[in-house]
Amino acid sequence: MSAFIALIWDPECPEALDEARGLIEEPSRQPPMTFRSDVAGLYVADLSAPLARAQLLALGGAGAVFGHLFTRSGTLRPAACLQQVPPDAAAAIRASSGRRLLTDFWGSYVAFVRHEDTLTVLADPASSIPCFYTRRGRVTCVFSHLERCPRAWRRGLSINRAFVSQLLAYDKIQNGAAGLNEVRELQAGFCLAVSGSGSEACLAWDPRELGRQPDRRPAAEAADELRATLRFVVQSHALSLPSTALNLSGGLDSAILAAMLSDGGQPLDVEGVHFVLGGGDPAETEYARSVAAVLGLRLIERAVDPARGLPSPEQYPPTARPYRDFLGLAAPDAGAAPGGRVVFTGQGGDHLFLETRSPLLFADYLRRCGPGRETLRVLQDAARLSGLSVWQVLREVLPVAARGEEDARARLAGLTDRQTRINRHAHAGLDPAELLPAWARRPDGVAPAKFRQIISLVHMAQIRNALPATGAAPLVHPLMSQPLIELCLRLPADLLCTGGRPRGLARLAMKGLLPDAVRLRQSKGDASRFFVQQITASQALISETLRDGELVSSGYVERQDIDACLTPDAYRTQTFGRMILVYYVIECWLRRWRTELGAR
Repeated sequence: MSAFIALIWDPECPEALDEARGLIEEPSRQPPMTFRSDVAGLYVADLSAPLARAQLLALGGAGAVFGHLFTRSGTLRPAACLQQVPPDAAAAIRASSGRRLLTDFWGSYVAFVRHEDTLTVLADPASSIPCFYTRRGRVTCVFSHLERCPRAWRRGLSINRAFVSQLLAYDKIQNGAAGLNEVRELQAGFCLAVSGSGSEACLAWDPRELGRQPDRRPAAEAADELRATLRFVVQSHALSLPSTALNLSGGLDSAILAAMLSDGGQPLDVEGVHFVLGGGDPAETEYARSVAAVLGLRLIERAVDPARGLPSPEQYPPTARPYRDFLGLAAPDAGAAPGGRVVFTGQGGDHLFLETRSPLLFADYLRRCGPGRETLRVLQDAARLSGLSVWQVLREVLPVAARGEEDARARLAGLTDRQTRINRHAHAGLDPAELLPAWARRPDGVAPAKFRQIISLVHMAQIRNALPATGAAPLVHPLMSQPLIELCLRLPADLLCTGGRPRGLARLAMKGLLPDAVRLRQSKGDASRFFVQQITASQALISETLRDGELVSSGYVERQDIDACLTPDAYRTQTFGRMILVYYVIECWLRRWRTELGAR
């Protein structure tokens, strides 16, 4: 786990310096850690687990970058992450208050850059490392994992009731709020400017800017660039590690990673690991085996038993917000990698390569090109993609194309399906725009299908190792890399779905590199039965925890609704019946914080 803490204060204020020293004292009594404090008014400490590959890169007198940083490459030649930042680059980063990190570099990082009297904290565009902040007197505290912070940092906090209520309806909220009133989250692509007058978060990287002017080109040319960019980001990550284990699920995205790891001039130490989920879901093992055989990867298969049960409420640490990752603490060995390797996953591919069945890609085309030679082909592609007739596509798409922008329904897509008897009160009067970052609230000139892709990045930014089990292998998601994200945002939706196939361009880019049985398959792996079996195995624990818990006693939910949703028929057959696991996570988090707050 990559974890850090940082303190920011006005170096000209003696009282602030004294307060900062008091806050620094306690972590010095914890296990040894790497720290950097050579910048006036800044202290950064690395609290990472031994296997994590995070590092602190000095920016001279400008600050530091926590995480790992790569240099942009016009030739897309893979290279390992930087071990130090050149002085001229550090000076440019300082002069731009950190913005040059977004244009000249990429990676998984949180940066701290001082320029004149302002210190800027910058989160990378994929939000690879959690980043929260709070104010303690005259000092701004920034951290990735509150549970790793000194206990004194948790004093005086209070539960954010509005956030908890909204979380019952939608557990991927990213609006800057956290589960505690005094804590804020620095979202993907945002920066926090801290000065003597206070702090202000603002948008530093806006995906809509990339989506507004699509880069139209022949499909074959776009596929070549996609393949080259994939090779660049995947192998750059791999070259930064001594050894890697690839989570080869059997789906297209992890297979793409396998192909990119095997497609290069430099030998890489890579093994495949395939987790076989119990519970009766359709097996993916044959697909994983076929990819491993074609690419010459050694494949290790590991069974994951849903009957192992859930972690108890007492195991939940004092995090800044509830994390679904808590459910994995019951089976830490499932996340372990052979030989202590870092695990690569294919997470992010659905969002970037565009896994969609929406006909709105035809609206994007009409807006961009108007009627022309390719109109019929794109219309047929939209019909094939959505499973509708061309007349149905026209009836659905033309009103949207006439408006010019998608309306609020894009933000509502899928949210109403999450309503259950338990969270119906949380859904009442819910405004989806309040739950999203600024760049996902309004299209601002972005075409409908592309805007829906941008909204999906909200979910992608939640995919990170936020609450790993002790001993679990660090996770890296190479697809969630800025060069690849930006390329996929620049390419039009109909080009990403070329041939009327979801992720059609990615499939074309992998032609000849993957078995067609995997490259062209449109079915996706499903873990529905696994989660049903998990609920069944822990039904008594879930029921006991929720029926007499904080959610009920605080008025968030009603006990009879819990009883109704915990019947086998409800969670096995109803849409989003598995949300009961999310409610369990929220309840455990609330209990931990009631204990924390009551202990003071």
